Amino acid sequence: MKFLFPIILATCIATLAGAAEMRSFTSADGSKTLNAKVLDFSATKQTAKILRSDGKTMTIPVKALSKSDQTYLKDWYQSSMAGRRLAIRVSDEEVKTGESKANNGKVTAYDSRFKLNVRNNGDSIFENIEVKYCIFYTLDGVDGTKNKDLVSSGQTNISSIAPRTDQDITTSTVKLTKVRPLPASQCVGGT
Repeated sequence: MKFLFPIILATCIATLAGAAEMRSFTSADGSKTLNAKVLDFSATKQTAKILRSDGKTMTIPVKALSKSDQTYLKDWYQSSMAGRRLAIRVSDEEVKTGESKANNGKVTAYDSRFKLNVRNNGDSIFENIEVKYCIFYTLDGVDGTKNKDLVSSGQTNISSIAPRTDQDITTSTVKLTKVRPLPASQCVGGT
């Protein structure tokens, strides 16, 4: 028996982890400032939706902001929107590696792993995504021994994933066996 930990950690490595804090934005020429909180960012449209300190919402062109504010918006998107814009589908892959008869049972060996399909449903690129996973599985006890609960974990990185595209990641392989009792007619010493 095996299963993938239901919460797959997909975290973005960004320089700023603060999401949606009030911030002082500066115009590109440095002549004006505006206190606001970021609500959304579109790299495709080169716009940011912000909530001003007076409670009004507005959409502004990114090029109207200073270079440091433009960098902040990209980092904010990476750290804040990954959970909303990245979708992860999990599928189980098993490859039969052997089969034998033992103690009135049929033993089948498998190499088992998971395939993670990561999709960017946003309209901006995500970069430097760190994906961590844990596979929990049990070795069933035989002849009175206790079951062993084991964990196989790993991580991988996605350097970038463009809008509306997918990337597949494969976890490490776990070697498993399945034991099935043979029908009575095939058992040694059976009647």
